[in-house]
Amino acid sequence: MALSMRTALLILSLVTSILGHSHVDEIWAPNPSVHYNGWNPNYYDVTPYAGDTPGWYTENQGGNPLYPSDAKSYNIICAKRSSPANVSAPIAAGEIARVKWWQPGEWPPSHKGPVIDYIAACNGPCSSVNPTTLKFVKIAELGWIDNSRHEGFWAADALRDDDSSWNIRIPDGLKAGEYVLRHEIIALHLAHLAVGDGSYSPIGAEFYPQCVNLQITGDGTKTITGGVDARTLYTGAEPGLAYHTLHETNEHGNYIIPGPAIWSGALKRGSFRA
Repeated sequence: MALSMRTALLILSLVTSILGHSHVDEIWAPNPSVHYNGWNPNYYDVTPYAGDTPGWYTENQGGNPLYPSDAKSYNIICAKRSSPANVSAPIAAGEIARVKWWQPGEWPPSHKGPVIDYIAACNGPCSSVNPTTLKFVKIAELGWIDNSRHEGFWAADALRDDDSSWNIRIPDGLKAGEYVLRHEIIALHLAHLAVGDGSYSPIGAEFYPQCVNLQITGDGTKTITGGVDARTLYTGAEPGLAYHTLHETNEHGNYIIPGPAIWSGALKRGSFRA
């Protein structure tokens, strides 16, 4: 019996998600002087969680993506069954943190899409924060860059070209304290399947969130205002998530990066150019 196009694409999604399995494996804060290993969830069931990493614990074995149907779940905050790291990496406001993703091979060229960074104040030790109380603001975003490659050159391509790594500038003048950095890749190769499905579709854009605890230092006075629960960032029906023209053209200058506007206290530029 012949498969429908949608069924075939759903099967393809299982194959491509295997290629996209990934997690943040290394952290520099600040880049390049202080290095930490991230948490490897692939062996969470046999390896004790390392107490000296600022990377959050997660049980996302295989680094599987989340889908629009997960956008209002606990898992969207900082990955599947996550909990806060035990330590926070010291970094001064205005400095650059760097993260490196791991997976078997490079980030798949098919997984084009934006890279987005958020931050939330813990208002105390991040090691004991309740993740559902975190209020995130967007501090950087980058989506389509130019038409130099098939289907366009995107932020995810730039990450892959830079040794699967990404730079995130911490906002200047941010008040000292402990914060959670939420770093996220969104892959759009199946986003067209969500067009017309409405909110929280079981298939569509793929979300890869990862969280890192930071101890911001300095004499800044900026406090975060207007933050939101990560479970309200997306519905999956946004134009930048239910996106149907990725495979049709290299030109995506009209692409709208999903999520809230960049926080007024942050630098308004893409992370990888930090």
